[in-house]
Amino acid sequence: MSVSRNVSVLSPEYRRFIEELKTRVLSARISADRAVNRELILLYWDIGRGIVERQRALGWGDAVVEMVATDLRRAFPGMRGFSPSNVWRMRQVFLLHGQPEFLAQVARELSKEGKIAPNTDELSQIVREMVAVVPWGHHANALAKVTDPAARLYCLRAAALPERGGS
Repeated sequence: MSVSRNVSVLSPEYRRFIEELKTRVLSARISADRAVNRELILLYWDIGRGIVERQRALGWGDAVVEMVATDLRRAFPGMRGFSPSNVWRMRQVFLLHGQPEFLAQVARELSKEGKIAPNTDELSQIVREMVAVVPWGHHANALAKVTDPAARLYCLRAAALPERGGS
């Protein structure tokens, strides 16, 4: 490599180019992290829903939660997130965000924003999508601290704002 070529690599244009690349790499990493988080939260939602639905339909007791945790940890030994306490949280996240009081709060908020209040199935899907953009740690903290449906929705929306670009 010639000396003049080395000098051009140290030029302001090259440094700007590297800064642009670093910004793009960081942006891609954030997007990838968000996509992974979304899929994990949707998985956790589906696990919680599956447990609740089967408990209701088949009369399964609470012991099934511990069994699910054990069986999932056995099936996926290198994967984190299937502790009994976390599987209980999955169930709780689904239950709390599907409660009629919570869905009514979502409908009221949508109405205040001038949006038509959808039916229960559509409300559930809206909530599921809101839940999916919030990191799991935020859900765990909110479960421990927030019981009021209006406050829960406020926390959920506030935690989801960065995902929606601050709007």
